[in-house]
Amino acid sequence: MTRKMLTTAAATGALALALAGATPAVAAGTAATTTAETATEVCDASGLQSGLWTKLCHTVTEDGVQFTGRIGLAGPPSPDSPPLRTKLVDATLTTDIEGGQSLGTVQQSLLFRATTLEIAGYGGTVPCGSTVTATFSVSADGWYTHPISTSVVVPC
Repeated sequence: MTRKMLTTAAATGALALALAGATPAVAAGTAATTTAETATEVCDASGLQSGLWTKLCHTVTEDGVQFTGRIGLAGPPSPDSPPLRTKLVDATLTTDIEGGQSLGTVQQSLLFRATTLEIAGYGGTVPCGSTVTATFSVSADGWYTHPISTSVVVPC
């Protein structure tokens, strides 16, 4: 094979994997800078929204916080069930500092293809001792949202 054929084959394979949902899709806000030695992700809020499983996670560093929302299947499909259809979902991840200051809101319309989607919310440096609250909501197919929330105190 020539180099051009190899490059075309690799690009086609990557596209096929992406369309098949082999890798998680990511919709991003502005990521907070984190240090690997001091940051640990904690996922302490979850619930069903629009027939899908949702989870809200956070990573706290020495001076900041970053939130991530996840959307996945509520459970494994039954062996004899029809193939899962692609679903358009609307996701909103809002982060606020106690006292009214907003870190930002991420709103995304995404195609859910039975693989986990990640939505990176806004985060950043926050004054020590501040409480930051994030709320994650997902709607699809006319279902009402059932937002999940978590609050984190940034250590001093």
